[in-house]
Amino acid sequence: MDLSCHFVQLFGAGRLALSERPKVKELPGLLAEGCDRIVTILSINDKPQGIGRAAQALGIEWNWLQVAQASQLTAAEQNHFKAMVQTVYQAILKGESVLVHCSAGLHRTGMFAYALLRTQSLRHDSAMEMLGELRRETLEAFEEKYQRIAEKMI
Repeated sequence: MDLSCHFVQLFGAGRLALSERPKVKELPGLLAEGCDRIVTILSINDKPQGIGRAAQALGIEWNWLQVAQASQLTAAEQNHFKAMVQTVYQAILKGESVLVHCSAGLHRTGMFAYALLRTQSLRHDSAMEMLGELRRETLEAFEEKYQRIAEKMI
């Protein structure tokens, strides 16, 4: 599998991994890693439906969170974002392994993972440490402006 992702156990239950956009040909490798669900954070212009069709054909649950720009979420995107954080939180508590990605796996993915970690009442420092464990590149790109936006999604 060419996709670089690392599943980490969360909340004493399921697992989470963060990555860049996976190629359809990489999805069987995710299945072999035990991935139960893929959360795609892309706009409709990014044409993510191919990932969804391929994931579902493999029996992997697929959720699409339509967000165009990490720094400018519309009210509808914010509402969907909050709901998806709760969906993934519950899935992980049930023991699922979840991959979250956007295009590069940096800003939107970082905001989502941070909000998810803070949902468990992790302090900021602990959430940032865990973000680095999940994916170093995501942590390094996770600027303060994205943290402020993610805090609104908790």
